Amino acid sequence: MKIKKFFTWQFILICLFYSMTVGAQPAPYKLTNPVLIRPFGDSITYGIGFTDDWQCLMYTISQNICMPPGFKGGGYRGWMTLLSLNGDGIIFTTEGYQSGGSYFQQWLVNTQTHDGYPGWTVEDLTPIAGRVSFSNITLVHAGTNDMWPILKIQNPTDAQIEQLANTTGQNLFNMLNVLLTSNPKTYIFVAQIIKVAPPFAGYETVNKVISKYNSYIANNWPNLPPSSQARMTLVDMHNTLQPGADYFTDGIHPSANGHLKIACSWIRAIKAQPANQQNPCDGITTGKAVKQLTPSEEETKQMTPPKETLERILKRKF
Repeated sequence: MKIKKFFTWQFILICLFYSMTVGAQPAPYKLTNPVLIRPFGDSITYGIGFTDDWQCLMYTISQNICMPPGFKGGGYRGWMTLLSLNGDGIIFTTEGYQSGGSYFQQWLVNTQTHDGYPGWTVEDLTPIAGRVSFSNITLVHAGTNDMWPILKIQNPTDAQIEQLANTTGQNLFNMLNVLLTSNPKTYIFVAQIIKVAPPFAGYETVNKVISKYNSYIANNWPNLPPSSQARMTLVDMHNTLQPGADYFTDGIHPSANGHLKIACSWIRAIKAQPANQQNPCDGITTGKAVKQLTPSEEETKQMTPPKETLERILKRKF
């Protein structure tokens, strides 16, 4: 017990020293460290597939909002924390209305809170977007759960695919406007979302909708009011993850490696560095963090929820 306390206090002191000694990073706006970030979206923000947390259920929102802190996890949020502590990322704390899926170091440095809600569509997330926020930065990856209705249509036509993509895109722009209005000082980074992959059944059909959705976002971005464009940056993550090692076993959620790539993509955008979908972590991390937070094979098994549990979460049935 004494040894555990010693390492905990040692870690806190290192974090404080690091926060005081590292200067501000280049960015397309003026910010003072530490930056307050609001991770916003669905299960990819929560971190499913890279967490050992299935506790603290709040029935009013059908979400697990807290956890007994684990030693690995947190999805891309966990990676951003570790990269920051290793001097590879940015200095930040987080804001949000829940903290499920976060791991112990995030609790020590106040990066455990977020607004990631597994199974939620863009319309579901819009009321959350209107809640009080003081974040400097909002990271948005949303729309994946809006794609599933296409699977209910046998042999969907191009017109049906485009209609679903366009409706989701319209809902996204509405949600972004709510985020901008509810927090006049936030700067939003908006992801063109990642694809799904095998072994997910129907991944090719869903990816057609995702591709159209991402194109809708890019094509209609110039039509946004200049005042909105001045406060947002589009981050293309469509081809950032590759089938196989970058995905969790369901083919929907990122693996530890996939979440690392998403974290690096956000960091590149925040630092105003050129995008690099092929190797987003190039120049971001030396690999030390990768060894630190990548779960072992046994840990991966422990973090893998039963298929039935995962399906209930995605369908928001608790």
